[in-house]
Amino acid sequence: MARIAILLNDRCHPKECQWECQSYCPPVRMGQECIIEGPTGKPIISETLCIGCGICVHKCPFDAIKILNTPEADESEIVHRYGYNGFRLYRLPLPAPQGIVGLLGPNGTGKSTALRILAGIEVPNLGMYDRPGSWEGVVEHFRGTALQSHFQRIARGELRAAIKPQYVDQLAEAGQRLQEFVGGSGGDASAALASVELSDKASRPVAELSGGELQLAAIARTLATDADLYLFDEPSSYLDIVHRLQIARILRRLGERKSVLVVEHDLALLDYLADKSHLLYGEEAAFGVISHPLPMRTAINTYLTGYLRDENVRFRTEAVRFTAHPPKPPALRTPKVTFGPMEKEYPAFRLRVGAGVLPKGETIGIVGPNATGKTTFVKMLAGVEPPTTGRPPPGVTVSYKPQYLKATQSASMRERLVALASDPEFDVGALEKELIPALRLDGVLDVALPDLSGGELQRAAVALSLARRATLYLLDEPSAYLDSDERMNMARLIRRRVEHESATALVVDHDVYFLDLACDGLMVFVPEGTEGRGGMGEGPFGMRDGMNRLLRQVEVTFRRDPETFRPRINQEDSVLDREQRAKGEYYYEAIA
Repeated sequence: MARIAILLNDRCHPKECQWECQSYCPPVRMGQECIIEGPTGKPIISETLCIGCGICVHKCPFDAIKILNTPEADESEIVHRYGYNGFRLYRLPLPAPQGIVGLLGPNGTGKSTALRILAGIEVPNLGMYDRPGSWEGVVEHFRGTALQSHFQRIARGELRAAIKPQYVDQLAEAGQRLQEFVGGSGGDASAALASVELSDKASRPVAELSGGELQLAAIARTLATDADLYLFDEPSSYLDIVHRLQIARILRRLGERKSVLVVEHDLALLDYLADKSHLLYGEEAAFGVISHPLPMRTAINTYLTGYLRDENVRFRTEAVRFTAHPPKPPALRTPKVTFGPMEKEYPAFRLRVGAGVLPKGETIGIVGPNATGKTTFVKMLAGVEPPTTGRPPPGVTVSYKPQYLKATQSASMRERLVALASDPEFDVGALEKELIPALRLDGVLDVALPDLSGGELQRAAVALSLARRATLYLLDEPSAYLDSDERMNMARLIRRRVEHESATALVVDHDVYFLDLACDGLMVFVPEGTEGRGGMGEGPFGMRDGMNRLLRQVEVTFRRDPETFRPRINQEDSVLDREQRAKGEYYYEAIA
């Protein structure tokens, strides 16, 4: 059994503590140099002398230490290591000569690092963090394996790789127009823009594009690059379900002639995209282990059950199970919130929403393409945007989590808890005992809100929203920036919280797995008019009826997996696809 010690440098502040990690360490008290001061003034923890008691972990006032036992981690398989007590990555995914390979795992376990290594951007140090790595050493290390020829091509400068970065919002800083940005790779910008339907925005400055348009622009630039290996890091972020499926079809066509590797947290999309996948398990910011490749269906089912049979590794204590959503009997459904028809008119857009009833204890999803008015509808219910016609339901207490988050206070989560302790509108007990542990916010309680990552800020915002005592919870894209585990965990938490509070919730999202776990019904928004100048919302409908209405728009059918009951996209023009289209059952409840 290997033991690794991780020091989170950004959290460690030795000048602001009493070196509790060293003071309470049993080996140090016995005269051994288990924890010493390093050259940077921060502690260095000896993994050889550490006995794994965990006292330093609990005594550190900044939660900056992790001590982990890793029976799966063979030191000879370390590919890259960031410092003595830094993150380490074990093994690498293997790109196929042709086709699409997926990479699935939690955030902070090395997926982006693996992509940079395979693209030749970063030279792996093979665990020898104290000296720079060399491609010659890497080729020698992987001698006799399938990766040897890959790194030989990198060492000789023969491998051309194109990588679509994870954080596309940073592209907005580019002072170029879209045509120039996409054509900067030397490819056919016009054809690439046409493939992602951005031709009409070719002359627009990149800085003026929305998040979804930036994502499509980054994909177009990657497609326009002539390369041997294409690497796509989270290509579905910011995209609605229509564009996600459109991009999936484009990447599948690319995989028919090129080698493609995709990191993706939308499990339904990855299942449809890839032929096989590597799983990545480990501990955030500590270590990541990449499994051997598995067939796509087996990979996702293994990921959901949490047991990797080939390596005898359990990385999830409780399996994730999906269920069918039969409609509840009318006698068991009590109306909680009733709203009348509403309209909102802008100079270039008009939204119409029909009357609806939201039952007590139910979570209703809001689905549909972007630019159909989903966020506008939620803002009208929250009182942020006044409707042009109609009015929000009177006497309803609302808790609203907006789509775009920005921390306006420099306070930490712990300081927010203290400030809310006397506020009768908040259930601080539930926030501390249920929401914070469930959303894994314990380790960032003392971090200032503006310093949180996108995923951490999202989880914090949802926790604060669900802690407010309300009749109606409005959550706009709560799964954004979250990995697959965090999305599934949050879906179950939202559902459980709404049922416990006998409230109701409206959730805007595009992830089918998230919606299937969280929701009892759906409101469906569709374009109305021409050129995206209008939208119409109807419902709520039952899950099956709502998903059928949505999927009919995008011409995609789903079935359920017989092992985990998860939704799976049918391959276009397959027997099941044709049968379900003929029946009008796009979201089939039968197990097949």
